[in-house]
Amino acid sequence: MKKWMLVLVALFVSVSAFSQSCLDDVWQCLRSKQVPKAKKFMESCMASNPDNAAVWLMQANVDVQLYKYDLERMQKDPSVTPRYPNALEDAYAAFLKAVELDKNVEPKTGMLGPKEGQQLLAGPFEDLAKKAADKGKTDEAIKYYELAARCYELAQKKANAAVIYFDMAVVYQNMNDMANCTKMLEKSIATMPNLTPVAYQQLYYNYEDMKDTVKCGEIVAKAQKVFASDEAKLSKLYSPMMSYYAMVGDNEKLLALVEKAVATGDIDMMADCATYLTNAKQYAKAEQVLTDALAKDPKNFKLLHGMGYRYAMEYYDIMDRRQTAMNTRQWEEATRLFQSEERKTAMEKAHEWCQKAYEVDSDNLTNNRILREMKVQLNIPVPQELNDKINARMQN
Repeated sequence: MKKWMLVLVALFVSVSAFSQSCLDDVWQCLRSKQVPKAKKFMESCMASNPDNAAVWLMQANVDVQLYKYDLERMQKDPSVTPRYPNALEDAYAAFLKAVELDKNVEPKTGMLGPKEGQQLLAGPFEDLAKKAADKGKTDEAIKYYELAARCYELAQKKANAAVIYFDMAVVYQNMNDMANCTKMLEKSIATMPNLTPVAYQQLYYNYEDMKDTVKCGEIVAKAQKVFASDEAKLSKLYSPMMSYYAMVGDNEKLLALVEKAVATGDIDMMADCATYLTNAKQYAKAEQVLTDALAKDPKNFKLLHGMGYRYAMEYYDIMDRRQTAMNTRQWEEATRLFQSEERKTAMEKAHEWCQKAYEVDSDNLTNNRILREMKVQLNIPVPQELNDKINARMQN
């Protein structure tokens, strides 16, 4: 028995000695920048020691240097193709394998340890992901973004990981994969809640499209908490917040927020603000908001349509009051409202502004329907083109 033990110990010592000698050869090659030669030595080391953590760690270092070797070649001559295109992914897998075999494995002098190495890989993976995304190679972009995210998570660089998840959400959105887009936005916010209000904004609209009122409310509440001390960032979320208050019928909070949104002067929100004011029958205030915004952007379709909508809603309001008067047999009041100057003005102005909006965008169904109705009420001929556009959109 003792004899067999001695044999096993001797075998272990000889294998260890061989692996150390082999790794020393690789190490010397890497130190002297003989990377392809180091790769050949590494193949011999791996063949003889496939379950050795130190060998896998050295393999990872070789792969990192192979990537850098290719990078330097391509920087000198962009026309060359990489000799080791999978070097980064191989390095990532090798670092993981080394830790799997021995979580305390230590690198040789000047070499990368597992954690340090994977941290180093995050940046190159992110660069590859962005290049793939720019070329429309979405599957490849997602693959590299996932690797970059894992590396940043390992490095405990939460802000970097959160940015990666957000970038992945953008790729999924471009793929029209809204389920994964939503998942990545959730991960971005969970990883770094105060990274950017844009993540909350897009996530809110995703859930709004799903008609998930509960989730919409949760996002609004969390955003308000996260950005409570930063009104500049919170103001970027006024639009989804107003949308939510309108959705749940909280007019008090809605109109209070509209006032704050108008005060920012952000022209992108003015059409929505005017719509909420119009729906609250605050016609004069809605008109002032739109007038100020149109002075800055006179060809903005949403603003032009908003003004048309403001007058159309006033017209419908007058007609509703007329109907109520008729229902209660107040014939004189019903006649007065129908013949009133305010009714005529509302029709004419609604037509005027919807016509201006039509000249900017002739394919908006809501605007086109109001425009046609006002033409009919004012006895203005309805162009066949307008009828055709409305019919085509309604059939779709």
